[in-house]
Order: sequence, then C-alpha cells, then structure tokens
Amino acid sequence: MADVKQSIKISYVILFIMMVVGLAYALMALISPQMVVMRPFQGFTGQSWLTFVAASPTLSKYILLIERMAGGLGLAVGIGGLFVLMTAFRKAEKWAWWYVLVVGIIAWVNNLIPNLIVKNTMNTTIIIIGLVLIIIGLIIPAKDFFSKK
Repeated sequence: MADVKQSIKISYVILFIMMVVGLAYALMALISPQMVVMRPFQGFTGQSWLTFVAASPTLSKYILLIERMAGGLGLAVGIGGLFVLMTAFRKAEKWAWWYVLVVGIIAWVNNLIPNLIVKNTMNTTIIIIGLVLIIIGLIIPAKDFFSKK
C-alpha cells in the first residue's frame, strides 16, 4: 500500500472493520444460530425461545436452519468483500467501489429490515454501525476513485 493515496488507506481500514463485524455476525449465525434467534424471537412473539423449542421442536429446527443458511450467505458475502477490498479496492478500481457500495448496502439492509420488524435493538444497532461505516468508508475516497486521471 506504499503508493496508495491516504484517503484509500483510511477507507480501507474503515471498510475492513465493517467487514470483520459482518463476518463475526455471520459466523455467530452459522455456528450458533440459537444465540442470534433467542432474543428477537422472544421480543417478537412474547414467548420464550426455550418454551417454543419444547412445544414445536421441528419448527424451531427449521428456524435455526434458516438462520444458519443466512449466516453461511453472510460469510460468503464477507469473504468475497474482503477479497475485493484487499485487491481491486486498494488499487482504486471503480468497480470495486461500486461492489462495496451495492453488495454492502444489500447485505446490511437485508438484515436491517427484519430486525426493525422484530424490534431487535442490539442487532439493529450493529447493522446501523455497519451501514455508517460503509457510507464513511466510501465517501472518504470517492474523489480518488472517480476523478479523471
């Protein structure tokens, strides 16, 4: 990164942090989906997750399967994003800026909407932080990505 502009270096760090947060969330959903499901389930339904599991074991397994699948998709998006960030983004390739914008917004907003619906304030806060990091991380180097060279 010796010949990379300062704005891209700063942006890289901000976006790297954002992607690590996203990867941590994805890993948690993939490895331990019940940790991700328990609080919002109770907030949305008014029923404890453990009571629901006892009453509906098959449906609860299905919910955990869906959460685990979402975690796997999040992991794939995060790893792809890291590859783009570590290669083309550092070289100020325009497509990489657009990739981070489009894929990042889709990924975070896709999680934001259901978390707002179920009133999951902890996850909503993490997602908003992720969105703010994307916006800041893309505004800082925008001039270097899109100026005429």
